Amino acid sequence: MTLRTAVQQSKILTFVVLGAFVWLLLTLFEVLSAIDFTAGTASFIGQNALGGIAGVLVLAIVLGALVVLYSEITESDPAPQSWPPSEE
Repeated sequence: MTLRTAVQQSKILTFVVLGAFVWLLLTLFEVLSAIDFTAGTASFIGQNALGGIAGVLVLAIVLGALVVLYSEITESDPAPQSWPPSEE
């Protein structure tokens, strides 16, 4: 079963993935707004700038994976071209 077939057969899957994307995007903006760069990096206990930056990186990677998943689903021709190319 391909990703495209799974999405066509299960509409709830589409809404779950879209909901996860929106939730992660909003969480990313919330983490960005909570980072306090003026506090410095001397205190590693509790919320600090390094922890916020690490959280932003992880959320960005997950969002990137969802974008790649979406681009794979919407690809019009998922099959690779034949090799060697046929000469016409």
